[in-house]
Amino acid sequence: MNREGLMRRIQMLSFVLVDVSLYLDTHPTDKAALSFFNKYNALNQSARTEYEQKYGPLNISGTNDTNSWSWIDEPWPWQKEV
Repeated sequence: MNREGLMRRIQMLSFVLVDVSLYLDTHPTDKAALSFFNKYNALNQSARTEYEQKYGPLNISGTNDTNSWSWIDEPWPWQKEV
């Protein structure tokens, strides 16, 4: 998957997680909803890992280079290439 497609997937999965987490806030014992959340959380983590391996960190916590400050390397995830 290309950079833009992967970013869209991460955004979609993140939206799903926020939406279902709001539901779980009011229905914490709903096993099906919790299972749904866990499935999409794993997909989100996988997509984020793939993105960060290919293109660099998505946010400050994705920085794992101890020899340099790679967070400032461009383009940043929200910047479109010209």
